[in-house]
Amino acid sequence: MELPLLQSWLPAPEKGFLPGSARFSWGDGLFRLEATFIGDVPTSRATAHGQRLWELGDVAELFVQKVGQESYREYQVSPNGFTLALRYPDTGGVASLRSGSRMMDEFFAGEIPAVACTSAPEGWRAFLEIPLPACPGDSFRVSCCRYAYPKEGSPVISSTSLHPVRDFHRPQDWTVFTVRAVPLPDPAS
Repeated sequence: MELPLLQSWLPAPEKGFLPGSARFSWGDGLFRLEATFIGDVPTSRATAHGQRLWELGDVAELFVQKVGQESYREYQVSPNGFTLALRYPDTGGVASLRSGSRMMDEFFAGEIPAVACTSAPEGWRAFLEIPLPACPGDSFRVSCCRYAYPKEGSPVISSTSLHPVRDFHRPQDWTVFTVRAVPLPDPAS
């Protein structure tokens, strides 16, 4: 499944909006995100895993929630390959983080996902792979979001989800991804 990045909470994309797309897939117990971002050469001041990557420069984010569950995971990857993995018990978890009543380290997932990033003068690509046990027919809500930092000013954000407001932590807006059976190779060929 491939989806474009949008700014659905705005009547028209803001100045500085940069296009992109995200491809979601699953196989062999792994969920994969391949994101392509158009724009300037990306930047990040990240120096280690587990940092607040969205505050340090360009970043790709992946949100995953099994349909029917309240908990969800958030993964971030910077163009220089650093990651952040968080688990929230529900949307109240991120609300408590935003209010300052809980600290980010309380939500660390304790994993470093497999990533690969490439950059070019016209943008960058992020590949993220996470363990996701599932069976054919299992459904997950997924979303890819982007923070694109211009040379000056605030980041320009976008998402593959149709958010009515500027908030990525809204699982009800994420796209449903259903795991499909992977066809077995034909033994006669």
